[in-house]
Amino acid sequence: MGPRLLSCIGALVVVGVSGLPAVAQTGVPVCGPPPVVAANSQPNIFTEQQEQWLGDAMADMMERESRPARDPSQSAYLQKIVDKLAATLPDTHIQFRALMVDSSEVNGFSMAGGHIYLTRKLAAAAQNDDELAAVLGHEMGHIASHQFAFETTRDLKRLLGITSVGDRADIYAKFQKLMDARMTDRHPGKSGDSDEGQDEADRIGVYVTAAAGYSPVGGAQLWDRVTFAQGKTGSRFSDFFGMTKPNEKRLRGMMKMNALLPAGCGAKSPAPGDAFAQWHRGVVANQAVEATVVIAGEKTVKLTPPLHMDLERLRFSPDGKTILAQDEGSVFTITRDPYAVQFRFDAENALPAQFTPDSQKIVFGTPGLHSEEWSVAEKKMVLAHEPLSRHECLESKLSPDGRTVICVSFDEEHWQMVLTLLDSDTGAVVWEKKDFFQPNFLTVLLMVYSHSEESTTEWLPSSFSADGNTLLIGPGEQKLAFDLRARTPIKIVGDLKSKVTGSYAFIGNNEVAGVHTFDLKSSGIFSFPDGKQVRKMNLPVPALGAVSGPGEKQYVLVSGLPNARIGIGDLETGKILITNKTAALDVWNGYVLSENIDGSVLLSRIQADALVDRQRLALPLSPLGGLRSVAVSPNGKHLALSTRNRGGIWDLTTGKQEFLLNGFTNAIWADDNSMYAEFPKIENSDRHIGQFVTTTREAKMLSYTIDDKVHMNYGQLTEWKQVKKGGWELTVHNLADDSVLWTKTFPDSAPRYTESYGGRELLFNSQLKLGSVKALLKENETLAAEAATVKDKDNGRLIEVADRTTGKTVAQMVLELPLNFNGTDGLNRAGDLLYMTSSDNRTVVYSLTTGKQLRQIFGRVIAIDPESLRVCTVNRRDEAVVYDANGKDLAHFRSGSTLRHASFREHGTQLLLLTADQTVRTVGVANGDGATAVAAQ
Repeated sequence: MGPRLLSCIGALVVVGVSGLPAVAQTGVPVCGPPPVVAANSQPNIFTEQQEQWLGDAMADMMERESRPARDPSQSAYLQKIVDKLAATLPDTHIQFRALMVDSSEVNGFSMAGGHIYLTRKLAAAAQNDDELAAVLGHEMGHIASHQFAFETTRDLKRLLGITSVGDRADIYAKFQKLMDARMTDRHPGKSGDSDEGQDEADRIGVYVTAAAGYSPVGGAQLWDRVTFAQGKTGSRFSDFFGMTKPNEKRLRGMMKMNALLPAGCGAKSPAPGDAFAQWHRGVVANQAVEATVVIAGEKTVKLTPPLHMDLERLRFSPDGKTILAQDEGSVFTITRDPYAVQFRFDAENALPAQFTPDSQKIVFGTPGLHSEEWSVAEKKMVLAHEPLSRHECLESKLSPDGRTVICVSFDEEHWQMVLTLLDSDTGAVVWEKKDFFQPNFLTVLLMVYSHSEESTTEWLPSSFSADGNTLLIGPGEQKLAFDLRARTPIKIVGDLKSKVTGSYAFIGNNEVAGVHTFDLKSSGIFSFPDGKQVRKMNLPVPALGAVSGPGEKQYVLVSGLPNARIGIGDLETGKILITNKTAALDVWNGYVLSENIDGSVLLSRIQADALVDRQRLALPLSPLGGLRSVAVSPNGKHLALSTRNRGGIWDLTTGKQEFLLNGFTNAIWADDNSMYAEFPKIENSDRHIGQFVTTTREAKMLSYTIDDKVHMNYGQLTEWKQVKKGGWELTVHNLADDSVLWTKTFPDSAPRYTESYGGRELLFNSQLKLGSVKALLKENETLAAEAATVKDKDNGRLIEVADRTTGKTVAQMVLELPLNFNGTDGLNRAGDLLYMTSSDNRTVVYSLTTGKQLRQIFGRVIAIDPESLRVCTVNRRDEAVVYDANGKDLAHFRSGSTLRHASFREHGTQLLLLTADQTVRTVGVANGDGATAVAAQ
């Protein structure tokens, strides 16, 4: 990823530095007195304590998306530098706190009250403590000069007419109102990101950096490196003609400031030091530190066996002796003979892992250009890299030898894709083609969106040869080939270049199977690199993939089959030998790897187009990723979980699995503690509803059939039908026998709807402009009065709460959706309260009776107890917060593992938490003060 220099790291420059006071090394008065922090230079309604609370509110809002580094000692190292810098400032009640966040963006930023954040990518780019101190000192400058308090004071008065703040709760409430007001602010004022704000931060930042004994040139050196300025600073002449780039001008300002410092002020030159080198290796390696987190009074149970996440990849090593299995969070290494698991390592959000050509190591990269190399023999990571790229890589690959990053970026000015080969260690450009190909708009849109989500989806066709030494990449006649050992292009010509317009895959090292999209019968097998078509054949398949070792056969992986996700195709016979419902499949010299229904890995041999000598191997625990369905029984004794391909039911009193199931899309527990689930069509099995009775261990497929109009949604069997004059009718069926429970008609269109947590109500969301809604407003004065307060009619909505057992309306209200509305699934009801979750990690609470907004809370609702009316929200990834109906904060729980599900038990006095480590925790919720439970390591 290229350096997305958001806000503060991008401005370590000061204009007019001649007024900068001389600064002093710690204990040596050669640098003069510290610069004055002009706390009263602008209106400020915040005391330092109130400013701390303001910063806490800001942190609660944004830290959901800023995951801390996986090793807490990395933030502790930054904190030591911050403490050293802070000692040079005048006495203050501000508590500066540094946190390193696991992000591939090159950035440093800060918030009121002392909150300082550095991304891991920026930390990895630093070469010594002096460069770290420069960034940290700059962020401290924003805070020490009270810029956030000034800006918030100004906006509170300008947008809301607020001129005073009170306690912590008051500040939280007013900050949340301010965030709403800023969304519609057409005339925003200056912020800390303005030139003036950056200059003021720099004056303080340069002082604390030098006065604490660090070299003042560190900031300029880091800036030069991460912006690729290459030492260019421009001049007044180039400024006059607009030829100086902003990053060059800022570099010139930094160097000028350093020259004006008094002699002896700060260290003469940066020095890495042993402590920095050790810390920096840890930052680049990005390995998690094992820690045991205990919540006071918790009862825990481990799922046994665990739910195995769907495998995304299975590969043999080139020599066939070792196997890798990869899911969304782990890579497992396995020996083929004996067939046994060697070890597992984390590989969260990784691109496809590969063996090195010599079979001795496994390598993988990430969309953020982080890469790792793991020794098979030593069972440990031996190398890690974190290079910078001048361009933002929308799609990237790591060569099998781990030496080269293949980066595809987009040149918006010339509307073309750029292909760059980077050294994985240094980030140096090895080879580049600026006019790789011209994409259509849809391709650009998909790649940009996928990159913004840090997705590992690959949009461009490509294939590595079986020995890992050759890469073929690109669409149609724009495809290119590379010798990855020499890192030089290989010229490809002939039919391979002209006829292969779709997907392609290496067969071994010297042949390529390719699809002619516009004439499938002209597809076939082509020699490499001369591109001659050696065999013409029909290949009516969407995608091809290479196998690890085809041997003497012409095997390829085939995706997009009618009743399977992937298969092994024999191009000699034109047959599909094996199919699999998961994406993981591979072949090496007649041996086959596939994934079993329980998540184990099957090793077989092909004999006469059949699989023989099957061996099954269970994999160790892997963290839970995204789940398709989760349901807890009413008595809290059973848990049903499902990924895309597999699911199960566990006894929560023992943790033992009672049922192993195919993946299901929706599930609900009946009052008799039997579970109903919808299973999608798989191969020859039609879509159906299954019932599972835990008391008798009975499992059966219900006898009635369901067509394309009937689906299990929110634990109900629902059917939508269009009726006369454009209206729609919702029919809800009994899951046990398909009998009709109730129907509900919507005269205009089918509204969006969801189920409220707690399982008692459905919430329908209809636009005010609909004829039926307008008619209702004429009849209902209360709703009409609420509608009259809606300013933007296009965002006006009627929210209707219906009893899920009868379909009858039990409550209604009209409101104006906020601009950051997160969708209908974010609506929940608890008694008279309507909870609406926004896209910026806030939940707005309304009264259904009065239609008024009562308050806001941070996080999104994940559980509701209909009896006690308590709600549970998740804010930070491992943090659950419980509130009562009055908004009182009852308890905080930090589990140390990402929260995947929560539900209340025992009238809201207990909370069940399912975390990514496949542990179910049951914790007590008192009528407390927000400190019911404390997580300890």
